[in-house]
Amino acid sequence: MTLQDTSLPPKPNVLRGSPSTSASPLRPATMTALLAPLLFAVIAGIDGLGTSIAFAALIFTGSVSAGFGMGVGAILMSSIALTLVITLGSRYPASIGQVRKPNVAILAAAIAAALASPALMDAPDEVRIMTAFAILGTSAAATGLVFLVSGAFGFGKLVRFMPFSVIAGFLAGSGCLMIQGAVKMLLADHALSDLVMTVDGRQALANLHIALIFAFILNFSLRRSKSPLVAPGIMLAAALLFYAMLAALGVDAETARSFHWLPALPVEAGLELPSPVAVLTHADWWAVADAAPAIASVVLLSMVGLLLNTSGQEVATRREIDADSELRTTGLANLLAGGFGGAPGFSSMSMTLLATRMGGASRLPGLATTLVLVLMLPFAGQLAGAMPTFVAAGLMITLGYDMAEEWLWSARHQLPRNEWLVVLAIPFAMLVLGFLTGMAIGLALAIISFVYNYARLSVVRSDTSLIARRSSVDRPLVETSHLEGRGDQVQVLELQEFLFFGTAEQVVAAVRNRLQHPERPKLRFVIIDFRRVSGLDAAAAAAFVKIRNLLAAAGAELLLSGLSPDKRMTLRRNGLDGLGDAATRFAPDLDHAIEYCEQRLLSDAGSDESWRRVEDYLAQTIGPSARLQDLVASMEEIRLQPGDRFIRAGEPGEDLFLLWAGRAKVEAVFASGKRLRLRTVKPGVVLGEIAIYRGGPRTADVVAEESSIIYRLARRQLRYLEQTDPELALLVHRLCATTLAERLTIANREVKALHE
Repeated sequence: MTLQDTSLPPKPNVLRGSPSTSASPLRPATMTALLAPLLFAVIAGIDGLGTSIAFAALIFTGSVSAGFGMGVGAILMSSIALTLVITLGSRYPASIGQVRKPNVAILAAAIAAALASPALMDAPDEVRIMTAFAILGTSAAATGLVFLVSGAFGFGKLVRFMPFSVIAGFLAGSGCLMIQGAVKMLLADHALSDLVMTVDGRQALANLHIALIFAFILNFSLRRSKSPLVAPGIMLAAALLFYAMLAALGVDAETARSFHWLPALPVEAGLELPSPVAVLTHADWWAVADAAPAIASVVLLSMVGLLLNTSGQEVATRREIDADSELRTTGLANLLAGGFGGAPGFSSMSMTLLATRMGGASRLPGLATTLVLVLMLPFAGQLAGAMPTFVAAGLMITLGYDMAEEWLWSARHQLPRNEWLVVLAIPFAMLVLGFLTGMAIGLALAIISFVYNYARLSVVRSDTSLIARRSSVDRPLVETSHLEGRGDQVQVLELQEFLFFGTAEQVVAAVRNRLQHPERPKLRFVIIDFRRVSGLDAAAAAAFVKIRNLLAAAGAELLLSGLSPDKRMTLRRNGLDGLGDAATRFAPDLDHAIEYCEQRLLSDAGSDESWRRVEDYLAQTIGPSARLQDLVASMEEIRLQPGDRFIRAGEPGEDLFLLWAGRAKVEAVFASGKRLRLRTVKPGVVLGEIAIYRGGPRTADVVAEESSIIYRLARRQLRYLEQTDPELALLVHRLCATTLAERLTIANREVKALHE
């Protein structure tokens, strides 16, 4: 029996040297080749029978112990259905299906809660037993149906969004419930005082001690050895030792049952299965409906476990496995198991890897296991009645401890403290308050933890001003200097991620801090860009209404850019429309919003009338010089009409241009003929300064958008000036250097702002 099955991917080298990875050609089928799959089938058969007896003992105890034999048969039939269907239908031939222990632990707790309800407290035994089978069968059928639908529509990947802390907590809680169930099975309904004061209580306490000793030996042996023969061997040895002790003491089977050393009721020989008609007609289906939350959690955990196991098998076997196909196959197997009133399950990663090691990547191990289980089925009742109680209980304690240790204790090294506390809280709540309450508390804690962690993530990607961010408009140096001096009057906030009540307050705080900053100039504009925002809720929209009110009170204007139609609709529904609101403006993107603020800052300062001639502009740009008039005279004046292209991509960069009047645009032309506007050029901007130095082809087109005037200086003219009039050539180089330095300064500020 393999008790180390986990939902985490194993190391890739676990199959080293397996037949499926051997480089030698396959040999003809021989007796030797068949022995390995048969040996695996015996191991898996003992494993299936042992867990079926243990699971049935966990569920059918106390007042429903009369259903123990049928429970063993139903769970064993589930194992047969799961093994056969998954073996035949799985994309990985060696997949082995099993009834999964977390499911049984959850369902056992749900069945115990249902049987303890007032409606079933005094019901006939048949009704109580059939209700237990109805809950089992419904959980298997629901699991199968959800698996089939999820696999058919490719929904399998969605379940991976389930928080890991909740999954780990449920699995750890399932282990704790399994231990709790085993202890209750041994102590029955004895009060704490009875365990010391009465003979029957002391006997129950002694049985618990023996089961704990057996569980310790089994767990210790499994940790010391990885052989698949360890668990079956220990169980068989314990059973033989038990019967040898009975023979030595002269104690018969009936006396042993009276001491609760064997199942309380003898089990009749032959196969015993619940009748589907009896389940339908005698079960209390209102109690089954009340167990719906537990059934839903079983479905969810089964899907998570199957998908994680599939991922682990892909890593271990180095083969791609279609998760949706596995869902469909496993869904069919669970529907079949539900028809027998059995328990749900899916492929076991540990048994699958063991089957691959022993029988290769073929269907022989699974088919042989099915055959062994079918051969055991007629004798399941007798074997179950002969299983010592301490062996079944000890096995359940070992299984439960293995799950709790792995998912609770070991998880403390893998998870942050707050997530591990969620894992810890779930099994504690399950044991103290009940399974359903524990599940609800776990989900609530996971949601709270998620909101807390997500709220700590910054949704403000950058918080800058116009000193660091500029629009795509190329402006003359006079205007850029003006914007540099007044750019801090504009706050530029670029947001990211999803905005909700836990994160939107960060944006409010950023605006409020800027408004209240004592050492910075009065704020006039706030630009908030939503281009990288995935969505926002109503609470976030209300936060932006608060920002608008703060800015209106301070005499500032709010600009919202990059809003998709759905985000704008959310803002509009919450009172931020912009229509007729002087304090709010919408811009299609961040560039247009920045350009608007630039124009407002420049227009409020008044246009610069200190230069009317090119010489005056050059004097303010590169400083006064007596040769500026000569420099202008050396350049060719060209008048352009709208649409004239004076720089073409791909042509040699031979000329330097100064746009003196009008407006131009820089655009890229793609192979498809599509044109993309890159920048807008205003009067006073120098173009082609890079190409004048390094040569090479032009990288973009420059087109006049309206009637314009440009001044051109050819490279050959510059070379001529360098030889005949170095002083004039120096002025040209100073103009180019000043332009390059200004653009590099702006680019450096933008890069710095993006990395702060």
